[in-house]
Amino acid sequence: MKTRSRTLTVACALALGTLAATPAIAGNPTHAGASVGATSNETAHLATRYADFAGSQSNAAALVAGLRSGSAFVLTSTDAAGALTQTTITPTTKAMGYGEVNIALSLAKAELAKNGITNPTPQQIEAALNGGVLTSANGSVPLHGVLAMRQQGQGWGQIANGLGFKLGDLVSASETGNSQAGMHGQAGVHGSVGTGTDASANAAANASLHATLPARVNLPQRPNVPAVVRPNIPVHVGIGGGG
Repeated sequence: MKTRSRTLTVACALALGTLAATPAIAGNPTHAGASVGATSNETAHLATRYADFAGSQSNAAALVAGLRSGSAFVLTSTDAAGALTQTTITPTTKAMGYGEVNIALSLAKAELAKNGITNPTPQQIEAALNGGVLTSANGSVPLHGVLAMRQQGQGWGQIANGLGFKLGDLVSASETGNSQAGMHGQAGVHGSVGTGTDASANAAANASLHATLPARVNLPQRPNVPAVVRPNIPVHVGIGGGG
């Protein structure tokens, strides 16, 4: 009995020591080095779409995953001297669906492009999302932040209109990376999406994440079958009776 008791005591001590040595991972920010393969297909697809905007595929994966979960994430950048900088961004919104993530990123991308920034730094991305002062060659511009405005209760259509864009066109253009699409007064822009149309915009954004199905193949038309013409049957002449 004493030997069994000592064995259980040693086993418990080893188990407690293992738990104590295991670092807690809850609450850790999503790092840019996170593997895209470990994410869902939607996350990987959306990350590929915004890889150029975020500066790298790994940055885009962390950006999408952070907005999707509503948790802090880390973006990395390298300056001219080769020094690596890590920027932690905490979204002001809670977890969002993939459609909303796509809308938020398309709005942030369009607003930065409107200010002449097409390859933003992590700090500039944070300003476009959470708000802040945008520093560029054109000077300092205060940004309200698309996520901050969303957190205040504004609809996506209302946010887009307030920034000078048309939400429907931005969502459609997000597939092609045309950050200038959706601006008011732009040639070739049709229609608009206003407040109260978030559900339609989210549905369109979600649908755009999936691969477009090939067009239905038109089957050859059935050849016309000539009508069958029956020959005219001569009328029988009645035979007269004998007199």
